[in-house]
Amino acid sequence: MNKSFWKSIIPFVCLVCSYFSGQAQVTTISGDYIHKVINAAANGHYTNSLILLHEIYDGTLIGDNYTVGTIVARRGAATDLNRLNVANINSSSAYNAIYANLISNDEDSFSWKLKTCKYNGKRYLALDVPYLGAHHTHGFQFSGWTRSTGTSLEFVVYAVNGVPQNTNVLSEIVDYKPTRQLTHHVSNFNILGKVGIGTNNPTEELSVKGNIRAHQIKVESTASTWPDYVFKDDYQIPSLVETEKFIKENGHLSEVPKAETVGREGYSLNEMDKTLLKKIEEITLHLIQKDKEVTKQHDEIDNLKNVIEQLRTEIKMKK
Repeated sequence: MNKSFWKSIIPFVCLVCSYFSGQAQVTTISGDYIHKVINAAANGHYTNSLILLHEIYDGTLIGDNYTVGTIVARRGAATDLNRLNVANINSSSAYNAIYANLISNDEDSFSWKLKTCKYNGKRYLALDVPYLGAHHTHGFQFSGWTRSTGTSLEFVVYAVNGVPQNTNVLSEIVDYKPTRQLTHHVSNFNILGKVGIGTNNPTEELSVKGNIRAHQIKVESTASTWPDYVFKDDYQIPSLVETEKFIKENGHLSEVPKAETVGREGYSLNEMDKTLLKKIEEITLHLIQKDKEVTKQHDEIDNLKNVIEQLRTEIKMKK
């Protein structure tokens, strides 16, 4: 075997050994690009924990700190609950600035979250490990670029069964609001599944917990259900008497959901548009009918006026 072969195979052997050892072993690939098996010996069931990424600015100018890479957490066996959680991190802190964003791959709503905390007197950017009672028995592994003026990629438990842990060294754990922008410059961006914005539990193809602002929204509907049928001769329009009776008994228009239902379940924009258009068309037909009645009454009144005027003329002539 020549030297170039051993030089190429050694990093791979180190990766395999570090994986099976489960210890905090670091394999340097090139410069600050490493593979690290994160020491999670303190991990266990019903454990909440952080992975400290790197030190961040805390009022005093700071050197170059960053973590750019992937953390994988895994659990699984024939008799275990299988779990696989992946976090892609892009974070840095240098001088007086902090930037970070996180993209994660998780089960259900158990997701990685960015946090800041104080650890041994220093301020850190950290990852909140996805919590589930069954912990990641295969531990945590990182690959990517990392540098820290403090500790780096360290696993710290902050609660077990809801009881705070390591409070002598760990404090001020708060959510971190991401500051990096993620842009996809593509011709099409296709998502096959449900999308949640502001929510971890989307119930529709797109669930938004917050406001939506747009120049235009186009809602598709089928021609057969669009309420042009109201204008057909065989459509039985409810009388105003029937409408008044329904309102008095129910407190809302027929086919329009009650306020309690909307507050609890929301409503379909497509269905509501069709319902409101149907009501507008029914009102329009009532107005047309009433206009005809009023016109007829005006004509009758004009005729009566003419008859009265003729009678007055005849009476005057007889005098």
